[in-house]
Amino acid sequence: MRTEAGRILVLAAIVWLAACSSRESALVKSSREPAAAVPKRQPQVSPLRRKVVSLLEKKNYRQALELLHGKNREGLEKEYVLALSGLLEAGDDAFASGDYVAAGRSYKLVLNAYPAESVLRDRISHDPKRIRALLDTCVNRMMEQGLEEYRRGNLESAIVKWKALLAIKPGHKEAKKALDTATVQLQALQDMKGK
Repeated sequence: MRTEAGRILVLAAIVWLAACSSRESALVKSSREPAAAVPKRQPQVSPLRRKVVSLLEKKNYRQALELLHGKNREGLEKEYVLALSGLLEAGDDAFASGDYVAAGRSYKLVLNAYPAESVLRDRISHDPKRIRALLDTCVNRMMEQGLEEYRRGNLESAIVKWKALLAIKPGHKEAKKALDTATVQLQALQDMKGK
């Protein structure tokens, strides 16, 4: 009877192990199933982040920065730094190619949106002092270009240059005076042609 009881115990143990084994096998198998079978939770992406990321992908840094500047940027610090860095790069490229209007606009936007948080400041390639120096160089070159156009008699072109300069640096007295003079002269020429 002992041997029979021993056999029953061994059979019961085998059945129990087989049952456990098939449960483990089922668990392992379900973990190997394709992702479609087991829905994963996707992190929630805010509409603002979606819009900003889309703008950054299109290299529309100005608009991305406008969406982020002045608003609560918490959680969007990476995108904010990317927008600033993209604008700086665009400014540097424009500066290198001699497009001082585009460079000046980029530098002005970056300065206006430069972060106060030191953690973010450390992630930006140019410090404010360098950006101001680049902006001042752009303004000076725009003034010179306007004067060159004026000397050539291209009053309309000079006026365009000085208006662009004043859009970047409204308090520039020389540009304001030069713009006023050129505008009066252009009007006088147009009046003479009209007679």
